[in-house]
Amino acid sequence: MKKILIHIFALPLLVLGSCNKYLETQPSDFLAPSTYYNTEKELNFALNGVYEVLGNADLYGDNMFYQFDISDEGVYGHAGVVNGVQVYNLSNSDPTVARTWETLYNGVGRANLLLENIDRPNMDEGKRKVIKGETLFLRAYYYFLLAQMWGDVPLVLETTKSPENTQVPRAPLAQVYNQILADLKEAETLVLPIKTIGFGGRVSKSAVRGILARVCLHMAGYPLNDRSKYADARDWAKKVMDDGEAGHALNSSYNQVFINLAADKYDIGESIFEVEFWGNRSDAYTESGRLGSRNGIRCTNVDTGYSLGRINATPRFYARYQPTDDRRDWNIAPYIYGGTDNAEREYWPVTNLWQRSCGKYRRMYEVLTPKSTSFTPINYPILRYADILLMFAEADNELTAAPSAEAVNAVSLVRKRGYGKALHGENLAEITITNGGSGYSSSNPPTVTISGGAGSGASAIATIANGRVATIIITDRGRFYTSNPTVTISGGGTGATATATITVAGDDEVPAADYATKENFRSFIHDERSRELCFEGLRKGDLIRWQEFLTEMRAAGTEIYQIAASAYRFESRAGLNVTEKNFLFPIPTGEMSLNRALVQNPGW
Repeated sequence: MKKILIHIFALPLLVLGSCNKYLETQPSDFLAPSTYYNTEKELNFALNGVYEVLGNADLYGDNMFYQFDISDEGVYGHAGVVNGVQVYNLSNSDPTVARTWETLYNGVGRANLLLENIDRPNMDEGKRKVIKGETLFLRAYYYFLLAQMWGDVPLVLETTKSPENTQVPRAPLAQVYNQILADLKEAETLVLPIKTIGFGGRVSKSAVRGILARVCLHMAGYPLNDRSKYADARDWAKKVMDDGEAGHALNSSYNQVFINLAADKYDIGESIFEVEFWGNRSDAYTESGRLGSRNGIRCTNVDTGYSLGRINATPRFYARYQPTDDRRDWNIAPYIYGGTDNAEREYWPVTNLWQRSCGKYRRMYEVLTPKSTSFTPINYPILRYADILLMFAEADNELTAAPSAEAVNAVSLVRKRGYGKALHGENLAEITITNGGSGYSSSNPPTVTISGGAGSGASAIATIANGRVATIIITDRGRFYTSNPTVTISGGGTGATATATITVAGDDEVPAADYATKENFRSFIHDERSRELCFEGLRKGDLIRWQEFLTEMRAAGTEIYQIAASAYRFESRAGLNVTEKNFLFPIPTGEMSLNRALVQNPGW
């Protein structure tokens, strides 16, 4: 479906030349607007071209999660990268920044061109309205990304038809956001319900409403600080929650949300809007991304799912979870792949918290074979229902004197799903070594068996130090235990013993202390957004709008530098490099030279 009509979006400026001969020649290598947009089919092809920008390598095809999503949650795990976006050490001529700016404005230009020609063909007016609504949404979304990354930006709402119209100053941020709101609100009246569409790869009413909530939360925070927008954010999120026909609800399994993305399975109850990539679907999606091959679990076995494992979770992020929160070991992989065939799980020592891969996007669940070493079919989740619930709770909390029961319940739904007790009941919480024993060897570690307790499925492995059992790592917490099971350590040595405890009923509820006050609940929501939505491109923007970016980044960087092995202290670079200028990216030098009306961002 994507990359179909790249050439039709060439601007009329391309036919201009320095002599009459060129002005009189009809171009043959692209379709000009004057010869296109004449049928419904051509409008839909053009709309596909506007969508195509989302999956570009400079956006969700690569850079948005590989370089631009560096926050207190994850760092770029490559010692040789000293300069660049991913370590917050860049110049205003950085090519990655320049390409992303260009790609976003390419999307805006494609949308403008389609909107200018949308009334040309004779067609069903209802279908025309849908095309217009989706195009307005995409233009607004591209401007939303531009506003977050660069602040004030040129607001271009029509195609450039003359060289004299290329000097466009930066519009004030409030004006840009107001245009975003206008486009989104009109789009909301035109696009189809998500149930009618049937999958999350097209813009639906639910997607528009959810992004409206997100935009309003950004307007309510830094730097606009328009607190009136909290009410709008709450209302738009509530529209999604109350839409019975759409039937949005959390998937009962957190892990399954991302397994579905890898396997090209749609779940429109949870996954409201996602970027489509080539996979096992029978339609014409031909664009491949790198989600999972860049930021998956480190693995060199192609059949399992090759991944550089280049994004590592920070210790600060790891500590944000309770050990019994199932999301922790899904989002932060406790192992990498190694062994003789590079397909065996090799678990990290419990003390190593600086090399653990992002585990959210797992290539072993891809169903299309043969798998590529570089590209994946995993769709990128732009908007999930869990985010809707958390946005509603955040906005509602800012509008009330104390946390409301409805807001607490919305957060509780997300948290309880994350702990997974609806699926597995009480499970293994902890294994405590009571005697390390003697005579054990790392080359022949003992077997750990967990039995009894009326449950099943729990497993663990032992690590050895100085001939003793040093730690026991839980590899599966099992399910439906009603009492503490028995731990047996056998083989390889003598004398080692350990005890196990299971989780407690109710420990998946939002703790009462965390909603005792408005301030406590605000802090809890901030952390819960991280626990739930990590590595989905939202954390940096959240930290900036909350004015917590510098504090959190520096704390994460300092902690890594203090506890990591010396060879891995390079992972502290991003956190220690950030300054206030990193709230925004620099206007690319090339753009500044072409558009003299532009003024550079502070500090660049």
